Amino acid sequence: MFQYVSLYRQNAAGQHGKVIGFTILQFILCVFLPMIVIFGAMMLPMLLSFGGVSNETVGVTTILTMLVMFIIFFIVMIFVIYPVMVGILRYFASAYRGVDFTFGDAYKVFKKGNYSKLIKVALLVFVLNLVLSMVIGFVINMLMTIVFIPLMPLGVLLEDPNAAMTGTSIALIAVAAVLFFIIMIVSYIPYIILYIYFAVVFMVYIDEPKIPTVDKLKVAWDVVFKADTSMVKLFFSQLILYILLSVVMFAVMIVVGVVSMMIGEFTALIPVLFITGMIISIVVSIWITYLIVGSIVAYYFVGRDSLDRKNGMNHQNDEAVINDENPDMQ
Repeated sequence: MFQYVSLYRQNAAGQHGKVIGFTILQFILCVFLPMIVIFGAMMLPMLLSFGGVSNETVGVTTILTMLVMFIIFFIVMIFVIYPVMVGILRYFASAYRGVDFTFGDAYKVFKKGNYSKLIKVALLVFVLNLVLSMVIGFVINMLMTIVFIPLMPLGVLLEDPNAAMTGTSIALIAVAAVLFFIIMIVSYIPYIILYIYFAVVFMVYIDEPKIPTVDKLKVAWDVVFKADTSMVKLFFSQLILYILLSVVMFAVMIVVGVVSMMIGEFTALIPVLFITGMIISIVVSIWITYLIVGSIVAYYFVGRDSLDRKNGMNHQNDEAVINDENPDMQ
């Protein structure tokens, strides 16, 4: 089940801390700081209220500033933050291959010839992800409507405050809960597959940045669906890790809430308790996210190696056929 998680942990042994440290630092420098600056600039018009400016002027200026800064944030996200996030994959790829890497390796995406190709891939992935997500969402909503139409009498029954809970209504409630859970799990499947595929697309870019954009999509498709790898194992390992992350977050919230109620008299400890819970949540989320990305990197290299072997065998077979048909070439 966790074949690719174990493979990444094994191959990247000794460099996990370096990859995580560099990644966190990149997030602080290239994601959080620009976001703080941009969203801080959105609030600057509020200072006009201290200068005797009318509330209407302050409101209009604030709206216009927020609109402009939102556009700037979108541009920075597409052309700066997004490329850096893709560049971070170099840390994972280098660690998996046992190759030494530096903090600046993530910025190689901005080199001439690499950057333009990455922007093309990023915009194409953005559009594809948007369109496919809308289609998937529509299908899931239709599925939920079709499934829950037979349960509409339950809603009518529950609207009556005098209605007693009969065996039929209890059964309907149980069926509704089970169906909702099943649909919720099923709805994750296409999104996880999309995430895996697009992550592999960017891995193809990291591995071969010079090939055409469409070829990157084709290679990623072959790696995900045609290579001698187990997409099922990767998918379920990803699903379990996502569920584990959700369970841990929920458990930390419950524990912090219960303990804070139990120590109500010691109010000074409540902030410490919440900070501790937040730190535990952050640490767990970083480690699980690291394993999720690392397993996809391992999956890509295993799949790419198997495709290279297949293509090599096919090339040898083609050469043998040509030589048999053309004795002069022997």
